[in-house]
Amino acid sequence: MKDEGLSWSQTYPVFGTPKGLSVGRKPGVYRVRAFGEEGLPMPISRLGGVDPLGILHIGKSVDLERRLNDFRRAARGRRSSHKAGVEFAKWRFERVVPISRLYFDYVETPDEAEALKLESVLQNDYRFLLLDRPPLDSTSGRNKD
Repeated sequence: MKDEGLSWSQTYPVFGTPKGLSVGRKPGVYRVRAFGEEGLPMPISRLGGVDPLGILHIGKSVDLERRLNDFRRAARGRRSSHKAGVEFAKWRFERVVPISRLYFDYVETPDEAEALKLESVLQNDYRFLLLDRPPLDSTSGRNKD
């Protein structure tokens, strides 16, 4: 995928994130990814090939920290509007990817418009290369928070 030029953050666990880590209340794009027991990204078979990065969701937000907290709540089955997190809980993805093996990384953007544009580019690149959406992205390409 064409994200070579992006400055992705370090990869962090979605649950059990190191104490004191603050993603920040900044706009940007984030990815929720699946990792295997060995601590490496879990390859995911897609219609057009294999996603070696284990991307489950590509999202954007005007407030990355709040949005990741929304995902955490929804993935645990708690009330939240985060569609990818709701999908994770509803379809019991933890059967394949326990919540302890969910990781995220992110790229900060100057504003919401840039986050939306970058999210669209990343989703389109994923779809073009793998002929599919990331597994939790039933709404990719729509204007969402």
